[in-house]
Amino acid sequence: MLAVAVVAGNARAASPDADSIYSLRQCRELAVKNNAAIITSARNLEAAQETRKEAFTKYFPEISAGASAFWANHDMIQYTVLDLFTLGVIKNGKAAGVWAVQPVFMGGQIVNGNKLAAVGEDVARIRKDQAADDVLVATDDLYWKLVSLKALRTTVVNAIEMLDSLVADVGAAVEAGIVVRNDLLKAELKRNEYRNSLIDLDNGIGLMKKLLSQQMGLGVTAAIDVEEDVPEALPACPDSIYTDSGTAVYDTSDRRLLEKNVEAKVLEKRMKVGEYLPKVGVGAGWFYHDIFDQNHNFGAVMLTVDVPISAWWGGSHSIRKKNIELENARTELNDLSQKLEIEISDKWDNLTGAYRKMQIAHQDIDQSAENLRITKAYYEAGMNTITDLLDAQTLHVKSQGEYISSYGAFRTSISQYLNATGRL
Repeated sequence: MLAVAVVAGNARAASPDADSIYSLRQCRELAVKNNAAIITSARNLEAAQETRKEAFTKYFPEISAGASAFWANHDMIQYTVLDLFTLGVIKNGKAAGVWAVQPVFMGGQIVNGNKLAAVGEDVARIRKDQAADDVLVATDDLYWKLVSLKALRTTVVNAIEMLDSLVADVGAAVEAGIVVRNDLLKAELKRNEYRNSLIDLDNGIGLMKKLLSQQMGLGVTAAIDVEEDVPEALPACPDSIYTDSGTAVYDTSDRRLLEKNVEAKVLEKRMKVGEYLPKVGVGAGWFYHDIFDQNHNFGAVMLTVDVPISAWWGGSHSIRKKNIELENARTELNDLSQKLEIEISDKWDNLTGAYRKMQIAHQDIDQSAENLRITKAYYEAGMNTITDLLDAQTLHVKSQGEYISSYGAFRTSISQYLNATGRL
């Protein structure tokens, strides 16, 4: 008796050798926790935080200490007294000191340097979030590819079982002399075709399991399987997750990185201007020397003023260069923001297109099943050939495969759209 194949199979029953069966949520959690890209981005964030802390120390006084000693082969200062004899002094000596200088005004370089370091930390944090989003999209893609391959395998196995039953019936009919042997050969050839497809599907399933396991940080040898199946019922329409692309673009990590780039260029320009402004510092210190065979130590306060004058000759060009870089960053922000908006619209079109294709494929299953039922009834009544029956079965298996593939594409498109709108 020829039966109609079902779309979804049981993932647990299909993989009895799996040590662990994971839901999509569990796969995501493990991928975010263990994936190398996220671990690297987290370390980059730590490095950016250290850079910000380092920049903050520039507000504190600079404390220095030094010591020196010298020995000369003759007196460093010599003079003749009434052409009678020569006196010399300072043949050896030593000196030491400790001093601190507190920056008062450094042309805004310290303040803007700290702001720039904070921007760098923000960028590293955004890139970490971006890495997590990329990992989630890749994890979803691998997960639903594995679910789809397992469902396709179930469909092919059911088709082989149907052909086993058909081959048995036709074989019995051949023995009874009711049908010619050529009908049996056609059924066996079709069954072997599905058996070949089953080999490819098993290889694909094995590869997807390794890729998903590695994505989750479990290595490539872990025996894993996935929990979800392709449902027979059509999923709900994705209209509920739609958002305006012009508004959503401001929530994307790419847009935020572009904004941070403009902010960084503004601060870099200010720091460049600060290089050519006067710098003022105050300080105090303790000093000791022994040069004239006398020990002296004393304290002192100091004021330092550094006014770069000739540096402005080349500095004006450096500042203009920073202005150009800033304007380029603003232009890039506007240009890429528009492209991001187009990309969001494209991702929505892909999602709705995938849903419509899935609807059509779902309808085709019912139509191909009815066609198979009618063709089978005509075949049993002697009104159709074995070729007609095999063609009807092929159409039914194909319609199931197209629904399974379109379902996987639909689920992946959801992740891609949510990621494009900054909501993954």
